[in-house]
Amino acid sequence: MLASIYLTCTQNLISMNLPVVRACVVSMFLLLFSFSNSHAQSTIKTYDKQWKVVADFVKKQLPKSALVEVKKIYALAKQENQDAQVIKSLVYMIDLQAENRDNNDLLSIADVEKELAVSKQPATSILNSLLADLYWRYYNNYRWQMYSRTQTVLFKKEDIATWGTEDFHRKISTLYLASIQEERLLQQTRLEPFNAIILKGNVRHLRPTLYDLLADRALDYFKNDERDLRKPAYAFQIDQPEAFATAEEFSRYRFPTRDSFSLQHKALLVYQKLLAFHLSDARPDALLDADIQRILFVRSKSVHPERDKLYFSALERIANKYGNLPAASQAWFFMASYHEEKANSYSPFGDTTHRFARLKARDILERILAQKDSSEGKTNSYNLLSQIKKQQLQFNVEKVNLPQQPFRALVSYRNFTQVYFRLVKQDDKIKKE
Repeated sequence: MLASIYLTCTQNLISMNLPVVRACVVSMFLLLFSFSNSHAQSTIKTYDKQWKVVADFVKKQLPKSALVEVKKIYALAKQENQDAQVIKSLVYMIDLQAENRDNNDLLSIADVEKELAVSKQPATSILNSLLADLYWRYYNNYRWQMYSRTQTVLFKKEDIATWGTEDFHRKISTLYLASIQEERLLQQTRLEPFNAIILKGNVRHLRPTLYDLLADRALDYFKNDERDLRKPAYAFQIDQPEAFATAEEFSRYRFPTRDSFSLQHKALLVYQKLLAFHLSDARPDALLDADIQRILFVRSKSVHPERDKLYFSALERIANKYGNLPAASQAWFFMASYHEEKANSYSPFGDTTHRFARLKARDILERILAQKDSSEGKTNSYNLLSQIKKQQLQFNVEKVNLPQQPFRALVSYRNFTQVYFRLVKQDDKIKKE
């Protein structure tokens, strides 16, 4: 199992595809990075020959032999100041030792912390994000032990085995925020010189800089509900309508809170900086992607009584402003999804408010599919339209029917215009069949 997973998940560093497509890489924790800046090495080395040897050992399910070769690459990369290869080697070493080293989770954290202590930017930012993932993975593996622990104070917690849930979330949050602290440097750090260690996918333009990648990883953590299991009475809530405002207005708004550890609040702050960074982009793709993700997140967490109305208006604003631009198709798709969602509440003999909502969804989806350019929104629209047009038929009759009385049947159907029935008298042959 280990060999096949490595062959499919660790040949490249970061997936530029949609979040749902990243599952393989995320599950194996092999999210590596690439980076460059004005001080980057003049010669970028990929060590393809050496990595092929590693891949061959992994394919043969020989992790110890693969580890020996990875350590050689690590030493060579350190000697030649190839930071990307150093980090790639480090992650490989962590996972290759997962089954053969006791307390690998704790030792892996120590390995990355040791590397972090001697690193330079932008490698430092990457390692902070990597270390946050390690702590997050450790917490997920042992969370069942955390909930029964009492929070300790005035206690030097050098051993993370003594930490409680708040300690872990505080540490993980700090590391993720540190990973995007050097905003200007990371925003100027392009990815092109490091194609050998990036799984480009087909939407690379949505994550054009190292800042985008690291911010996206931080948001994956900040958007989760884990800390909400234990929240203070003054916990931060997204109840401001400004959370649904335009990207420009949203990026300037101040979200006050007393809850300094709120993950939702931190997510909003990261989205603000991310959107502000892309507001002046010549090409709006990265801005639209981040903005739509922000709107979806806010709707999922907002407690505003008009959140659905604000949500749809925010999507409609993007769709109308950017029209048929492929990057805007995702906004149109979510508008169609909203109509489809509301269509399910239609009741012929009850609430008929959304009687024609599904037709509205179909019209939007067909409009998206008429576009020539491919996009995430177009792919999602094809799948949703197929689901809407899918034919369904269900036929139920009473188990017992009295002679000379009406023989009732309940027919539930979808996307049919006519249904034909034939009554067949049951005999012994049919019973046997």
